[in-house]
Formats: sequence, C-alpha cells, structure tokens
Amino acid sequence: SSVSTQSTGELAQDAGLKGVEVERTLLPVGDFPLPVSANHATDARMDVFCIGLWGKLQKSYIDVRIFHPGAPSYLPKAVKPLYREQEAQKKRAYAKRVIEIEKGSFSPFVLSTSGGTGEECGRVTRTLASKIADRHGNTYRETIEHIRLRLRFALLRVCLVSLRGSRTKIKYTPISNIDINLL
Repeated sequence: SSVSTQSTGELAQDAGLKGVEVERTLLPVGDFPLPVSANHATDARMDVFCIGLWGKLQKSYIDVRIFHPGAPSYLPKAVKPLYREQEAQKKRAYAKRVIEIEKGSFSPFVLSTSGGTGEECGRVTRTLASKIADRHGNTYRETIEHIRLRLRFALLRVCLVSLRGSRTKIKYTPISNIDINLL
C-alpha cells in the first residue's frame, strides 16, 4: 500500500498542509498505559503525518489500510460493516497512542480493492478536496473527482503489483504535476 500512502501524502501537500511526512515513526510508548490491543512497537509508523487537516495547528495522523471484501473470510458479511470493522481495528491499534502520546488526531484511511472507502476516509478526502479546490481555484466537484480517480488508480496499481509482483520500481507522477482540469 505504499503507492496509496504516497498518493495520500501528495494530496496533503497539494492541499497546502504543513509538515507533511510519509512513514513517520511514532514516539516511544515508554511507561504510558495503553490498551492491550494498541500497537506498543518502538518502531511503529503512521503512513501520513500533517499539520492543519482538521485545525490550523492541529497534528493529524493518517494510516492507510486496503482490504479485499471478496476474501473468503469476509464473504458472509455485508460490505458496510466491513469498513467499520477495519476502521475500528486501526483505531484500537493507534488512536489512543496518537491522541495521548503524539497529541494529535488519528484518521484511519480505509479503502477496499473494489473501490469503496470507509466513512473516515471519505471525510478526509472531502476535507482535502475542499482545501485543494480553494488553493488552486478549481471547483470542488472537479477536485473531488480528480482525487477519487487518483485513489482508484493507486488501488489498481496496488492490486496489480500484488497479483503479478513488482518487476521494476514504480515510476510515480507527483500529483502536483497534473492539471486537474485535464481530466
């Protein structure tokens, strides 16, 4: 999911958010009491870190998860609860640590291989689209369509690489080099 992580980081940069970092290492837990389900690893990382997503100087941490709703273990379940379950797993693992130790907000960015997104992912995407549209003078509709298209292509690349394996390093065009109005 490094391609989708990179895409999300570039969207944050394009939105004008400050301090955008991809694969940022979290501070050590130390003796802080965290739930058993939380990630206690000393080398734990967040996929995207930025300042200004939800508030002017608020630190935000985004962690991307891609799942396949057609997997045998998910077949008996409805799709909507699967997104909630994936988001809840990410929150159990990271939310308390991010809020208490990092002093920031946590947003799970859940995508499925079928192209759908979780509620939190939709909220992040809409916020980024609004900020990008304002910054570049485009309409919100054009911008959200562009973001959704970028995420779908990133998902497609992830699926293709997982099916056939990586043959070469993926050449990636930064989102800032693409004119939104061309789509």
